[in-house]
Amino acid sequence: MTNEPFSAAASLDELLTRTQQALSAMRSRPAEHSDGDAEQLLRAEGTAAGGLVRVVAVQGGRLASVTVDPGLSAQGIEALCAHIVVAANAALADLEAQVSASARADVDALAARLGGQPEQSRRQLEMFGEAMENAAARLVGRTG
Repeated sequence: MTNEPFSAAASLDELLTRTQQALSAMRSRPAEHSDGDAEQLLRAEGTAAGGLVRVVAVQGGRLASVTVDPGLSAQGIEALCAHIVVAANAALADLEAQVSASARADVDALAARLGGQPEQSRRQLEMFGEAMENAAARLVGRTG
């Protein structure tokens, strides 16, 4: 009797283990932790009022800084608040685009690491299924 079913099962187990390891490695990257050191996080800047208002947002949807040129105080508090909102929204939109691009890169990296594993796993599962059918047929032949 051959060990093909056990070999296929072991290969499937190895595929699952490698997938889990790849996902764990991706999750543990410093840029993925929104509560980490601000220097390690993705950053984006938004501006308004011709650059007189600057907002820096960091991964996790938090603002790192807001800078307002003192000359804007003459415009009044409502106008100043409107400029801050525009700059903050621009920074957060840029940050969202960076996070999306990073996530796409992570998926691409995972796909590259796994390579041809799905096709190999399919073949191994077919071999396992055939071996199980053969074993069942032999058992039926013995009892029949």
